[in-house]
Amino acid sequence: MKPYYQDSAVTIYHGDCREILPTLSADAVITDPPYNCGKDYGTYKDNLTEGDYNIFMKDIINKSLAISTNQFWVVPRYKLHIFLPLFPGYHLIVITRGATGPYRGGWSDQFEVAVAVGKPSKCVPDLWNKIRLKGEGYFFREETFGHPGYTPYPIMLWACQLLCKETVVDPFCGTGTTLRAAKDLNRKAIGIEINEKYCEIAANRMCQEVLDL
Repeated sequence: MKPYYQDSAVTIYHGDCREILPTLSADAVITDPPYNCGKDYGTYKDNLTEGDYNIFMKDIINKSLAISTNQFWVVPRYKLHIFLPLFPGYHLIVITRGATGPYRGGWSDQFEVAVAVGKPSKCVPDLWNKIRLKGEGYFFREETFGHPGYTPYPIMLWACQLLCKETVVDPFCGTGTTLRAAKDLNRKAIGIEINEKYCEIAANRMCQEVLDL
């Protein structure tokens, strides 16, 4: 399949990750999947029935595990019952909010979660602080590029540092945050995105100067 974008470090494919994943190889899969909560992603409709969403995620996770034993997925904490059984030997990471988050069901949402599989490159705590999360209002200053499910850059940067030695794959790359983090760390990255608008934004981000980390 012809890449939508390619440079010496990053390749972006415009298409369905279920079709492209089996053709790839990498030493880590790092991603933030759609949560099936009705967000408007353009091409993809984020409003499947619970059963169809379960089947959809199981298929993609199985294909991801076939690529690498190292996995990092930012997942909805209220749907952990779907994700946890699909990851053998998972480790749960809690990412705390530094400011009051949105209200859900009468509770103030104060943390996000990620599921990690694989041994990190160094021993680190599984409680991540001092990362500003989307939903913190005034305190979240990071550019989201108009993506409704944008994941903060520091999360993907930390995941790449810990679980990726050479090449990372993001099957839901969106506007390219994982790819940008990998490139800044001198890793190679492969992203898949079904919405061409986000492919274009991601490609533009890859053209920016590499950060000196």
